[in-house]
Amino acid sequence: MQFLHPIYLWLLALAVIPVMLYLFRRKSKQVNVSTMVFFKTLAREHQESAWLRKLKKWLSFALTILVLLASVFSLSRLIRVGEGDGNYRTYVVLLDRSASMALEDENGVSRLDRAKQIIADRIESVPEDAGLALVVYDNRPLIIQPRTLIRREFLSRLDEIKIRPIAGDVSTAMDSALMLAGHETPALVIHAGDFGNPDVASPNLPDHVSVELVNVALETPVNVGITSFQIRKSPLEQDSYDVHAQVTLNRDAPEAREVHLELFVGGVPSQVRDFDLEPGDRETFEFRVRGAGGQILRVNVAAEGDSFALDDTVISPLPRSQPIVAVWIRENSDEKPQDAYTSLALSAIQESGTLELLAGTPEQWPLKHDIDAVIFDGWLPDEWPTDLPAVVINPPGSSGPIVAQKLESPIPYDSVRVGNEDHPVLFRVSSSRVALTQTSIFQPSGSFEPLWIAGREPILAAGEVEGQRLVVMAFSPQMSERLPLTASFPLLLGNSVFWAVEGSDEYKKRINNLSTGEFVDVEGETIAWTEWKNGGMRRRELPLDSTTIEMVRTGIWQTSSDMVGTSHLLSANESDLPGISKDELMKMEQSGVGKSGLGSLVRIFLTLIVVVLLLESWLFHRHAVY
Repeated sequence: MQFLHPIYLWLLALAVIPVMLYLFRRKSKQVNVSTMVFFKTLAREHQESAWLRKLKKWLSFALTILVLLASVFSLSRLIRVGEGDGNYRTYVVLLDRSASMALEDENGVSRLDRAKQIIADRIESVPEDAGLALVVYDNRPLIIQPRTLIRREFLSRLDEIKIRPIAGDVSTAMDSALMLAGHETPALVIHAGDFGNPDVASPNLPDHVSVELVNVALETPVNVGITSFQIRKSPLEQDSYDVHAQVTLNRDAPEAREVHLELFVGGVPSQVRDFDLEPGDRETFEFRVRGAGGQILRVNVAAEGDSFALDDTVISPLPRSQPIVAVWIRENSDEKPQDAYTSLALSAIQESGTLELLAGTPEQWPLKHDIDAVIFDGWLPDEWPTDLPAVVINPPGSSGPIVAQKLESPIPYDSVRVGNEDHPVLFRVSSSRVALTQTSIFQPSGSFEPLWIAGREPILAAGEVEGQRLVVMAFSPQMSERLPLTASFPLLLGNSVFWAVEGSDEYKKRINNLSTGEFVDVEGETIAWTEWKNGGMRRRELPLDSTTIEMVRTGIWQTSSDMVGTSHLLSANESDLPGISKDELMKMEQSGVGKSGLGSLVRIFLTLIVVVLLLESWLFHRHAVY
């Protein structure tokens, strides 16, 4: 037990007044009256026996002292101090405000509101001379309230915290909280959030710093969410788009769920999928849709019991036609004539309107034109271009990150083995029908991933080196049998160019497909957000106060200067809602976490005062005559 405001204890001296009144009461006097008519109507308590009147007198005295004590103890804020609470000089509250904290229970209370309620009750047991600090986090930590002794200021800042639809990062937030706690030790970090694994929230602690976890996760949450989404222009078809979507069911769901997926283009239903997911499973879908650039594509998932709506819907405009500019560099002479098959495949991609192709010779390299990608066919420059995505066909040797050796005698293969059939470079490519002639030995290193393997050697690989995406084809299309005249070869070339360009910084700036929490440089006076809420589109226009904004909403955004982009949550960690185990829940209940008035006895004393006053009124004044 401890008094937070012991200065008010001097008011206990007021107990002298009722003591004096009860010990030194005036004796009754006998007075002659002319009639007894009016005295017959007196209350029955004035006609009770002497011993009962004496008992009620001392009972009234005890109730008066009890009211006084309860009033003084309420003003002095008598609390039950938790284990070690009296030993801490600083209390740092670390509060999760990421997207998953928007999950609501059966009463409609979000996890953030529940955490704020528990923290507010917990603070009541903190000694008055201990400092309080507040740190919140999503993908980055933010110190909302530095160390303060003013409880009202701290609680006011706590009440202002709102959920942000951004993925959370516990590790960096805990580092900030521990750094803040280390300034005034001993210190306690009260970490409130929804923890799937409490060990993640309890790192190795410095000396004199402890961590107390407040887990507000539900026992059996259910969530089906979209965790990956991408739209790509189809390489060989006009007004055709390939849509990639991944759907996940959280691991702590109590049982399997039937999921309903709908895809809309321009508000019109386009495709539907119904499938089952086991807890922790994910399903990947590839859709081919047709539409005009700028039409809104919406993907929506639904399942019984799903209580988290932030990852159920993704909306995005179909990309407007903006062809990729690529240059094809190949030696062209009588000894090395131009590969007609590669030229035919590139022409087919160019006719679809998705690629603008320039052709050149090694003598013309480097070009002065602004280009998005380069295709080196049978030739490599001495000085490697590190700022351009590249596709290398039949490398004659090594250059930059390409380590290859030309074979004196090409080796034909009737088939190839697939390394990763889900890689975007092999999207819709029929690998089982391919027969190739290997012309180079390529040594993949770093992040290069073998996609086709002939014999023991990789013959097709893709990877990223220092931010530059590369695709290497260690074969000759012209010398191969079952490849150049199939539909797979133009698809392979188109996929390679598009995948390589998608990783470049310039292309990302052009598309502006961002994750929530990212920052983007914008121009204009206003920004309009189109969001999917409550079963319909909602558009809001907001002023632009800065040239750099953070993506704090999900949906489509457009500035007054016609910059367009999208913002999505798409976080596997946030969608995988954790559940709290029964053992941990029972442990929290036994320790009193989450119960109103855990430390403070003020409510108890105020309730006692009301009860005493009602009891005294019933005992002594129920038969009073007015």
